[in-house]
Amino acid sequence: MQPIRLVTRNFMLLVIAHFLQALGYSSLLLLPLYLQHLGASRTEIGMVMATAGLSGLLSRPLVAWGLDGVGRKPTLIIGTVTLALGMVLIGWVDRLDWVVYLARAIIGIGIGALFTGYFTFAADVIPISRRTEGLALFGISGLVPLLVNPFADRIGVAAPDLRWFLPVIAAVVALSLVAFIWLPEPPREPTERKSVLGALTALRQRPLWPVWFATATFSAMVAVFMTFVTVAAQRRGVDHPASHWLTYALGAVVVRLFGARLPDRIGPANLIAPAMAFYVVAMMLAARATSFSDFLVASLCAGIGHGYCFPVLTSQVVSRTPDAFRGSALAFFTALWVLSELGVSPTFGAVADRHGDGAMFWLATACGILCLALWLILEHWLGGPTAKRSVSQAP
Repeated sequence: MQPIRLVTRNFMLLVIAHFLQALGYSSLLLLPLYLQHLGASRTEIGMVMATAGLSGLLSRPLVAWGLDGVGRKPTLIIGTVTLALGMVLIGWVDRLDWVVYLARAIIGIGIGALFTGYFTFAADVIPISRRTEGLALFGISGLVPLLVNPFADRIGVAAPDLRWFLPVIAAVVALSLVAFIWLPEPPREPTERKSVLGALTALRQRPLWPVWFATATFSAMVAVFMTFVTVAAQRRGVDHPASHWLTYALGAVVVRLFGARLPDRIGPANLIAPAMAFYVVAMMLAARATSFSDFLVASLCAGIGHGYCFPVLTSQVVSRTPDAFRGSALAFFTALWVLSELGVSPTFGAVADRHGDGAMFWLATACGILCLALWLILEHWLGGPTAKRSVSQAP
């Protein structure tokens, strides 16, 4: 039998658009270096970075309504413009005042819409039988842009230069809108089936509980690593501290390119524990890292964990949720990432200020191990696919 085609015209257009807008999110990982240049403590860095999480969280219900009720394309267009405007506003930040918090708040709204919208759109155009593989390959377009950070480092973009570098990247983000000219709006379930009560019923089905818990755990580890690993490397005297994102992207991209079919073959849920374990190891290595090579290895392990865990969790959300509420489910999924950043970044930043970066990463390691054990119990009791049906038919 002819294999179902994965790479289609619409899939490639979506990949191009996702790549261009992901340059914005990826380059913002350098913002803590600029904040440190302005004299911010670890706690202040965590608070500024978490501001985007708060605004993104508050806007998630509107994003969910937009995706399921108005359409994928309008939501993504608005999100792209919002992200670009927030990044341009960084150009006016020359001290730690309300402007940087406003910029991060606007950026958070844009990222919230794009993070949710792109993966919802991708799930629409990817064949069901190749969903996890397709999401893994699609996600590469969001990981390769991480290379913008070592590139910026190597061409001499120092911390003070980020004030103009990030607005320049905003112009590239805006170019992603060109791809939407040729992208058709995917068909959606009838609007009358999409009540708030129906969405809440869909999201609290028991097979989703382990997925929500694993998402909260994994996103918390990602928030700690992405917020603090660059500034930790710089504080420890490592040359080119942003270059470790090269191995992060390399690890994530390689496992997706050469192992994208593995989750669907052995069962996506079976890869969650190994992927999370790789991230725990990355935290452990970051706690002890003292050299450039140490941070490269830590980032490689984190990238491998990210390369598998994110698409597997996304696929599990889609598979265990009724189709009519896909946008709402992925909005809640991405909101959990925001909640983690919102709570974890300032908290772990305060730990680093008081006890040092090493203690912070060791604490993250211990929390990751404990939560991984709890997830294994939850998945054993409650895990399993949810049949595709309307919520009115669900028990």
